[in-house]
This record gives sequence, C-alpha cells and structure tokens, in this order.
Amino acid sequence: MTNTNTDTGLPPQSWLIVTQVKSNRVVYYTDDPAYQPPMGGDWYYCSMHDGPLPPAMTLRNCWGWRFNGGVFSDARPAPAPSTGQTLIDSNRKALLALLKEKIDDIRAPFRPRCRDGDMLRQAKLAEARAFLHAPAQAGASLALPLLEAVAVARHISLDAAARLVLQKHKETWCVLHETERFREQFTVALLAAGSQAQLHELRTWLLDRVYPELSRNLRFATPNTEPPQPDAPLEDTRRVHEAARLKVQLRDAINRQRASLHSDYIQNDAMRRHKARLAHELLAQEAGPHDAADMVPLAAYAAARQLDLPGAARLLLQSMARAEALLLRTEALRDRMLARIDAIACERDIVALDLELAELDRQAGQTDTENPDTQ
Repeated sequence: MTNTNTDTGLPPQSWLIVTQVKSNRVVYYTDDPAYQPPMGGDWYYCSMHDGPLPPAMTLRNCWGWRFNGGVFSDARPAPAPSTGQTLIDSNRKALLALLKEKIDDIRAPFRPRCRDGDMLRQAKLAEARAFLHAPAQAGASLALPLLEAVAVARHISLDAAARLVLQKHKETWCVLHETERFREQFTVALLAAGSQAQLHELRTWLLDRVYPELSRNLRFATPNTEPPQPDAPLEDTRRVHEAARLKVQLRDAINRQRASLHSDYIQNDAMRRHKARLAHELLAQEAGPHDAADMVPLAAYAAARQLDLPGAARLLLQSMARAEALLLRTEALRDRMLARIDAIACERDIVALDLELAELDRQAGQTDTENPDTQ
C-alpha cells in the first residue's frame, strides 16, 4: 500500500483515515475499501479522504499528524538543533545581554533619578532657552521657577544655570545618540554571526576595544560656567532675574540664621514678652516684695530649670538679649545685602554676591543660638 496517487486521469484514490476523536490525531489510514474498524470502540473517528496524502506521512509516523476531516497538519516536534548551533545561540543571547548591560551602564549617569524627571528636564530646558533667547523687552516678565531653583541651589547666576542646563542636555543627547548607533550596529552584527569564531571576535570587540573606548569618549567634564566677560554690563532681563534669584538666596540664608528663634507654639511671642516683662519687674524690685500670683509664668519657668526666681529671670533676659542681638545683626545684614543686590551691574557683582551668600548659608548651618523657649 502506498500513500500517493499517480496522475492517470482516473478518479482520485479514496482513503479511510482513523483519528482520535478528541485530538484529531491520525492513528491509521488505508485505501482498502473492505477495511472495517472494530465497532465497539468510542475513542476513534473515521473519515474519508479523496486525493493524495501528505508525501511525508507514513504508517510509521502518522501518529504525529492531525486530520480534521479535510486538511492534514504536521504536528511533529521540530528537529532538535545540533549541539554546535545550540552553543552559538546561547552565546549570541549572552552577548546581547552583555550589550544591553554595557549600554545601560553608560547611560545610567545621564538618566533622571526620580519619577517624572524627563518632564521636568524638558521644562528646565524650555526655561533656559527662553531666558537666553528672549528679547530684552519681554525677558523681565518671564516666569523661571525651575531655572531659579537650579541657580539658587548651586549659588550660580541665572545665565550660568541656563548654560549648565543646555550643556547637560547636549551631553545627554550625545550619549544617547552615540550609544544607540553602536547598539544598532552591534545587534545586527550579532544576529548575522553564524560561527563561534565570529561571536568570539564580536565579544573581544565589545569587551576589550569598543566598550572602553566608548566609555572614555562619553565621559564629560563639568562645564566651565565662568562668564567670558565678567565686567560687561548686564542686560535689563539678566539684571531683573538675577536680582530676584539673589534675593531668594538671601532670604533663605537669613531665615536659616533666625530659625533657632522660631517656635511652632501659638501665641508664643506674646508669652515670651510677658515672661520678659515679669523678669524685668522681678529684678527691678528684687529686694522688695512682689505678688507671687503675678509671677506664675516665671515661677513655672524657674521650677522647670530648678532655679530660684531671680536666677530664672536673669537667664531668661540673657537669652532674650541674645535673640535680639541676632535679629538686629541679621536685619542689618539683610538691608546691606539687599542694597548690593539692587545695585548689581555686571557678572562680577553676581559672582561676589553668590560667594558671600554661600558663606552665609554655611555659617547658618553651624549657628547654635540659644532659644529662650528651650531654656
């Protein structure tokens, strides 16, 4: 019995196909018209097929074929690849993973560190471009909150901050373009490699030659933000925005120096003034009598510190005097710095003020002023 017909012009040969009823798996076929399968079985299904059978199907392998009553399909598993091809595919996969790792390592320093960082970077870039390219008449009305934050945090001018943002943007895109070009080229080369020798050459190229060189090429030095003409007069747009930014830095520095005087308690200032008045009254009449009922706040202050009333009054007034001295000193400093900020005329003035404000901010972090509310 064969499974092919010859083109003799005769009617097509008919075949009886026996399949599993649940899976359509072929279990037997024959062209014997007298064949009668057992009538007691309920697991098989018999179908008639007119025409040639698949050339590759024989009684030895028909178990791997399916027949749905009209179409045959080869369901046999694909031949297992050779050991050599398996190793090539495995090595190719490993090199693709290594390529991804190397590209990610190069790009990591340029990637935003927080969620929505890309959106904020675009907003900073837009502010930087607007600041550097805005007409002088319209520049003073620009809203630059993100660019001002960059300048305040780094104690640099708005012009330097804008150029820093543009420089970082340029560096980032240069890295992305170069690494993507390399990734595309190397991926195509890996997929086209058909031997272990070619893969080994690509591995050497990636590890020993191309990747170290690529890494060196993509390392960028910190840009020099010093202005080329520090004594050149400032444009009105620059002067307005730089003055606003410097005033923000000044306010933050003064507030940090005064932070020890601040209290979160409601009506705390009124209570401080009241206790100070009682302390003055007590010391003024220390040798004479005083009404104990009026001295209840001062007495509580003294009891909490295990002092007598005169000692507590002196301690309270000393701390109040130090607080007043701090307020007077910082207020004089604020007025003097505001006058200098309003008078800025060139980049050199801005740089000098930035350095002084940075020093004030550093000193504020080291200040340990006694708070009268903690005595």
